[in-house]
Amino acid sequence: KRTAFQSLAKSVFSFAVIISTITAISSPPAYAAAAAAQETVEHLHTGQKIANYFRSFGLSDLAILAIISAMPVVELRGAVPVGVWMGLPITHILPVCVMGNMAPIIPLMFLLRNDKLKSLMSPILSRAEKKSASLGVGSIEKQWASLAAFVGIPLPGTGAWTGAMGAFLLGMPTAIALSSIFTGVCGAGCIMASITLAGKKGGIAALAALALITGAEFFGKKDGEK
Repeated sequence: KRTAFQSLAKSVFSFAVIISTITAISSPPAYAAAAAAQETVEHLHTGQKIANYFRSFGLSDLAILAIISAMPVVELRGAVPVGVWMGLPITHILPVCVMGNMAPIIPLMFLLRNDKLKSLMSPILSRAEKKSASLGVGSIEKQWASLAAFVGIPLPGTGAWTGAMGAFLLGMPTAIALSSIFTGVCGAGCIMASITLAGKKGGIAALAALALITGAEFFGKKDGEK
């Protein structure tokens, strides 16, 4: 539990620093372009179509972002660009999307302990197990870093939902798994925000930051033992 708390504290601090950096490098034209894009109705991607659907119910944009972030497959990585498209400031988008993405993960980790639910979800769990098989290799620190990177790098088949199911199947302690998933979700949010606002260079910078966070945890224990 202490390791999980320390890792979580590092993640929150790093997340705050990265948000500040993204805010500083995000130029006003980027927000102006996002506002202009809001008026364009053609070529809407899935996240934008979902947002427009929920807007028809009179929900606020922040509430819509939280709902989109909580959805499997779409998650935060699909919600962050939608928030920018809505014209919201990134300092509002990222915290809401992170909390929205984590909201279903916490109960999911505990619900998976139910044998009936686990049996019902067996096809999904089997796919998650194949995707996350490498996460169980090494010490708990290495598992933490591997899971954070798995969740944080926005690639098909990765994300908080798959990471949570993989962590459960591999028997990772719940507190450790949740702190790792939270770090990965924060990393994914920063990467998507950087790509959306600052292009490929911004995405590479955010990815490098995630690598530093997970790398420090991955090698930290080994260095401490020496």
